[in-house]
Amino acid sequence: MKTLEPETIVAPATPEGEGAIGVIRVSGPRSLQLLSSLFRPGKSLSGPLEPFRLYPGWIADDGEKIDQVMAAAMPGPKSYTGEDMVEIHCHGGRAVISAILDALIRRGARPAEAGEFTRRAFLHGKIDLTRAESVAWLISARSEEERLRAVDQIGGGLGERLTALRRRLVEALARVEVTLDFEEFEEESLPYPEVESSIREAREELCSLEREARAGEYLREGLKVVIVGKPNVGKSSLLNTFLARKRAIVSRSPGTTRDTIEEVIVLDGVPLKLIDTAGLRRPRTGIEEEGVARAREKLAGADLVLLVLDSGTRITDNDREILRLARDKRTLIVVNKTDLPARAELEGLGDGWEKREVVRISAEKNWGMERLREEILALVRKEFLGGKGGGVMISSRRRTALKEAAAALETAAAGCRERLSGELIALDLNRALARLRLVLGEEFDDGVLDEIFSRFCVGK
Repeated sequence: MKTLEPETIVAPATPEGEGAIGVIRVSGPRSLQLLSSLFRPGKSLSGPLEPFRLYPGWIADDGEKIDQVMAAAMPGPKSYTGEDMVEIHCHGGRAVISAILDALIRRGARPAEAGEFTRRAFLHGKIDLTRAESVAWLISARSEEERLRAVDQIGGGLGERLTALRRRLVEALARVEVTLDFEEFEEESLPYPEVESSIREAREELCSLEREARAGEYLREGLKVVIVGKPNVGKSSLLNTFLARKRAIVSRSPGTTRDTIEEVIVLDGVPLKLIDTAGLRRPRTGIEEEGVARAREKLAGADLVLLVLDSGTRITDNDREILRLARDKRTLIVVNKTDLPARAELEGLGDGWEKREVVRISAEKNWGMERLREEILALVRKEFLGGKGGGVMISSRRRTALKEAAAALETAAAGCRERLSGELIALDLNRALARLRLVLGEEFDDGVLDEIFSRFCVGK
């Protein structure tokens, strides 16, 4: 059966728009031929291009010069994709890049899809899936903490942990399978306690990885921090103070905020989606009713709640209703307007609220804001990130595979406790290994690859 030659793909590797330099990538079997047909090196070059070296010259299409460039030929398998590759460094104007792309496409190259270069690198064994995902994470990193986690993953930290975990499971499976031929002759040839101990250690590592994957998602997507309270307690003032600008309208008239307002801030490398909501009370108009409904919806989906109370007024039934709604949420109580005489009495709130952290501030005077930031960050790191330095990047389908592997190991461990047949325990271990191979990328389908590489930009 005749196999089709892989297509040669092309795309700009630099963002769209005007800039000093633009980089165009070409990968595939015709890459070097395409470069040869368009690139006119300087007179000092008498022979072929030396691989992995930039040469000055011109890109010319049918004798007409397009741009003065630097070009490099990168033969496979040592290139990024493992195929023959070319890079053309041109001037960064739209017309220049478009003209060079058009010339390459007319000669047989195909526009690359999002992430197709890195996808080919994976398929040619240049990187594993954990490194591939970390490339996308690094490119989209908005904070120093994200960058550090992505760099660690590119360096192979996650892949090494998964490989060591797979090795441990293979050893446990071998200990089970080696006894299968002898079970009918020996009453208990399988060392159940030792195998169970090994399985439990592997499961703990899997669960730890799944928690770190959740932390990585929080780092990438940001935590939803919802500001709630009754009208006129200073929620919008608090948002403005965080942003150091007047994003929300502030008025002494209660009920000014009718819709949710969302903004992103970064605290010590951790992105937070701050969501200001309408004051929660019995609505008096149709518009206010919609605002209150949206506030309740955002509160229900919050990762962290900043529950704002007014230091200058007594605790009301309205406050108590909001406390009830936030009872099951990770919550910081923020007592605002501490520049006014204190009237709010927090004792006797019930439902364990007296044990929650309370931060006293004045958003208008910018008092206590630094401590509030510290308390938010401490709570986020403890409850969501597993401490400083946590977090890995794993796609949702592969996170599901981690959970399924952990469930299979739990069943295998239970089988050891109950002294079940070695065949049943081996079946669960094989199931866990299959899910782990999917996470490592040793087994995959197009759906898994599409989910991962669709997040990449074109040209990477």
